[in-house]
Amino acid sequence: MSKPPLPVPTSSFQVSNGGNQNEEKKVDYFYYELEHGFIVRLRQDIDPGMDPKKLKRIISNRISAQRSRWKKRQYVEHLKKKLKDLEMEVSVRRALLEMQNEMTECLNIEYRELEERAFATNQRLISAQAENEALLAKLREAGDEIGSFDLDTLMHLHL
Repeated sequence: MSKPPLPVPTSSFQVSNGGNQNEEKKVDYFYYELEHGFIVRLRQDIDPGMDPKKLKRIISNRISAQRSRWKKRQYVEHLKKKLKDLEMEVSVRRALLEMQNEMTECLNIEYRELEERAFATNQRLISAQAENEALLAKLREAGDEIGSFDLDTLMHLHL
């Protein structure tokens, strides 16, 4: 893949070099658009009598440096966007985690309440069974006193 020849400058204008008003030296720049949206700035003060190979190398190095700076800016912008996206994801996940923690706490409270109800129900069942056993023992005792009393008959009558 060969590099395209240098295009015609899109514009040139003077800028201040150094910012000192006493020694303000104006330098002209050419702005070359190598690709769409990719502009390279070249000084006009390059000696036109310079060896063409050296001039080509200088221009090539400046273009390469400009591309490198551009890629670095693009990479930094990409990292900033990625950071912003990750920070957003972290905040969303923190909110979800907080909701999950609150839900877990509510479920733990409900679980403890259900355990207490189950324990109380079990205690009532044990108490009722003991009471039934005591009543059955009294019925057997009373049946023994009566003699011919049939416990099964009494149970069928009761039902």
